[in-house]
Parts: sequence; C-alpha cells; structure tokens
Amino acid sequence: MLVIVVYDVPAQRTRIYRKLLRQKLEHIQHSVFYGNLTEGQLTKLKNQIEDQLVPEDSVMVFEAETEDYVDYTVFGSAESPGSRFT
Repeated sequence: MLVIVVYDVPAQRTRIYRKLLRQKLEHIQHSVFYGNLTEGQLTKLKNQIEDQLVPEDSVMVFEAETEDYVDYTVFGSAESPGSRFT
C-alpha cells in the first residue's frame, strides 16, 4: 500500500516524527514521507503516531492501494519521489 504522511507540528517536535517516520518511509521533503507499507505496518505506524500526538500536532496519512492511483507533478529542482524507489 502506498502511504504518504505529512505533518505540521511545533518546531521542537519535528524530530519526534522525523525519527518515527524514517523507520519505514522515505523522507522526500521537510515534513513529507513516502513509501510502501503492508496493512500491518500501516496500522502499527498509525498507532505510533497516535501515541506521540499532543493537541498542537497535525499529522495526515494518505493511503492508496497502489501507486497507479496517485498522480503527481514535481516543480523545481526536487527529485521525483518515484525515482528514489527504482
């Protein structure tokens, strides 16, 4: 399953989420992570995110059964996410 996680948290808390998300996902921008997970891995990740949440945190988890359902365009000099997984 394709998973994209985006977070908006106070600066002093970014380290918590970056460390957690880097365990299973590719860090593609400041607060954006991308990768493929099994259902079990995704459930575990969501539980870990929930355990870390405080009222000021905002974390969004996007899911797609396959990368075929996600279309994206990269502007600027950023490397496209898919190129990191081939």
